[in-house]
Amino acid sequence: MTPNAPLFLSEADVGDLVDVADAIDALDGCFGASPDETYIVPRQRAPLPGGMFHLMAATYAAGDVFGLKAYSGAPQGTFYHVMLYSYSERRLLALIEANLLSQLRTGAASGLATRQMARADADVLAVIGTGKQAFWQAAAIAAVRDLKEIRVFGRDRERREAFAGSVESRLAISTRSAPDAETCVRGASIVATITKAHSPVCLSAWVDDGAHVNVAGANAADRREVDGALIERAALLVTDDIPQAHMEAAEFRDLAATGAFDWARVRTLSDVTRSPPARRAADVTLFKSLGVAIEDVALAKLVYARAVAEGRGVPIDRNP
Repeated sequence: MTPNAPLFLSEADVGDLVDVADAIDALDGCFGASPDETYIVPRQRAPLPGGMFHLMAATYAAGDVFGLKAYSGAPQGTFYHVMLYSYSERRLLALIEANLLSQLRTGAASGLATRQMARADADVLAVIGTGKQAFWQAAAIAAVRDLKEIRVFGRDRERREAFAGSVESRLAISTRSAPDAETCVRGASIVATITKAHSPVCLSAWVDDGAHVNVAGANAADRREVDGALIERAALLVTDDIPQAHMEAAEFRDLAATGAFDWARVRTLSDVTRSPPARRAADVTLFKSLGVAIEDVALAKLVYARAVAEGRGVPIDRNP
């Protein structure tokens, strides 16, 4: 067998080796690192027949790793893979199936932002969206705040009711299905949108003073989950990477195109991780999550380290 052979790690390996609390810790580490120890390459997209090819990369010197995530979207599904490399040795460490990893890190980004930005007493969560990513939004936010109630809304009644039951069973937190998005959001102290909507699913008029909003689903320039009024109203706007936001954050781009938005208002998740912001009780705060490769690399580093420690994974032998 080739010495130091890279490992192939499956979805099952990822699920056995890390959970959402681990993912939050991993992201706290990479976003808490000095800015000169990380570098993010914004997502690039190339068209394929019936879908798209997506590629994103990052270096994480403080973690002694760098890597990339590639995925393809097609009618039959989306398939994610992460390639993780040693920063100091420049060698491939692992090829990781990354559908679950992507869901965990997306949830963890909202969890980290909520921990740093939401009121300490925030205890009612509204989740708009019931897809594969939605549970991990609820789980990550529940990991950082003592929630007494979760509300969920999706357009399909049967699906949202089943989702509410699953969330309640898995998190042991009272969860109910809301009949519409407005009912879901009104009175919530934390909101998470996790949809592929092209027009807003959460309006400023529904959001209580003092609430924190995670806008986590719309990561393309033609998708938007909240209205411009909420962006203008927010006392604190944060995103995971400003260059990528210039490319993908439609809610910011729309206002900027009219001259009604100053990009200087936007802080990074790294900023608020290293220096938690002060907030007034009535402030509305908003995290525009796009998903950046440093999140994938940081969590992949933890998955790989635990795989090595526990003897998990299949060596990729170049000299069988």
